Amino acid sequence: IQTDIITKTAYLWFIFNSDMLLYYSNIIISFYITLLLPSCFIVSTFSLAVIRQDPIGRIKGLDRSKLEPTQDSNFYSQPKLVTHTDDAFIQKLNELYQDRLLSLLKNKNNNTGDGLIILDIMSSHVSHLPPAVTRVIKRLDVHGMNAEELTMNPVRKSTNGAIFVQNLNENPSFVALSSSNNEEDGSPYYDAVLCCVGIQYLENAESVFAETCRLLKPGGIIIVSFTNRFFYQKALQGWIERGMNERARLVKDYLRAAGGYECAEIIGDGTSIWNQFISIGGIGGDPFVAVVARKKEDK
Repeated sequence: IQTDIITKTAYLWFIFNSDMLLYYSNIIISFYITLLLPSCFIVSTFSLAVIRQDPIGRIKGLDRSKLEPTQDSNFYSQPKLVTHTDDAFIQKLNELYQDRLLSLLKNKNNNTGDGLIILDIMSSHVSHLPPAVTRVIKRLDVHGMNAEELTMNPVRKSTNGAIFVQNLNENPSFVALSSSNNEEDGSPYYDAVLCCVGIQYLENAESVFAETCRLLKPGGIIIVSFTNRFFYQKALQGWIERGMNERARLVKDYLRAAGGYECAEIIGDGTSIWNQFISIGGIGGDPFVAVVARKKEDK
């Protein structure tokens, strides 16, 4: 009987402490791996120290299904070297970027003269940044689904920015990007995050924006822009069935559910019924809408 009690006690101890055993075994294994592997692998080994930030909520009742549920990697396997909006949309986006990013630079670190470090997610061969902004960028890192497109991005090339290829619908995390920037402690790094005409494809936008909030410095901004022209087969049904005004509110809800943002505002005249109507018939241009929010300051 005494042996049976000891056996059961040991079993229960193991069950309740298995997570702790796994934790310490990972540390020991990582330590010996760093001794055996070349130094170039050490950063990826210790990237486990960066913890993905989860959203504080999730929008219910949103249809996240797609007309074409096939792998996104297949759809984006070939580079699409086009601008997905018309010139009028790009001009309005340029003006918004110039206004908000230069204002951000002016207020940064009490005008220390440091350039902006920006992350452009769901990017391509161009980030639509006006010359006045590109001159003050310290580095532009780009994320997307096609490495060839991202490699061709001129601002990324001129600033020696990082390229991060990852399907955010499979893994809504930027932990690997944090590690490549030597941010093993997960400290905020970017002054601004941009997302141009890609929001409609994200199946878990709340998780993605929670991660971008982790990467943003306090007071940093996120700019999410979109129009009514996109690949319908890869967009969420819940996005397709909404008008531009409802889509803008959805983006604000995404940011609210992600947590950590404040002062979200809708910019642009693309939410008006008239502009949406004439754009459908091809008479007007692509409606322009953007949602801008700021990461809460540390208190």
